[in-house]
Amino acid sequence: MPATVIINEWNTTGVKTDKTSGTVRFKNADNATVDLVDPLVVPTANREYSFEKWLRAEVTGGTYTRISTLRAYSDGSSGWQATVKMWYWTSSEFSNPSIPVETNDPPISAGSPAETGVNFFLRTSGDPIILDALNPGPASGGWEGGSPGGEGDIGDFLVMVLECEIGATQGLQSAEVLTVSWSEI
Repeated sequence: MPATVIINEWNTTGVKTDKTSGTVRFKNADNATVDLVDPLVVPTANREYSFEKWLRAEVTGGTYTRISTLRAYSDGSSGWQATVKMWYWTSSEFSNPSIPVETNDPPISAGSPAETGVNFFLRTSGDPIILDALNPGPASGGWEGGSPGGEGDIGDFLVMVLECEIGATQGLQSAEVLTVSWSEI
């Protein structure tokens, strides 16, 4: 049976919420709830950033031998207006989600070392985000699997932040897709 891999959103409360085939709502709250509470507000100065969203893969079952080449990417095209942007960076360790300093453009992580945000929509299947560079796992960049002991969190954290700039149109934005892929034997 192949590995069962899910994508979790991590929050300050220590709760991991399964977002596989689900929605990650970017807002001014550190929770995984998909609602319209605590929305971003169109700013009158600088920009407004959402709370960081910390995403990480987890193997929850299966009898695979190895998982490697963990990657993430967009379709390369934002369906949003030019004043709404998505930024990302990766991290080896979890840190409580925060809102980046809004005078920084692009955003800079509060972690150490500080990471500067990269435009998510520049990362496609041809040039994906590498999610096994900081936490490569054993055996040449793969995670040993099978049962028992082949379950748990794998790879790097993907940290994402939504930016709203002056002049953005109020209201909900269209959904965008994040794809996570891996190789498995």
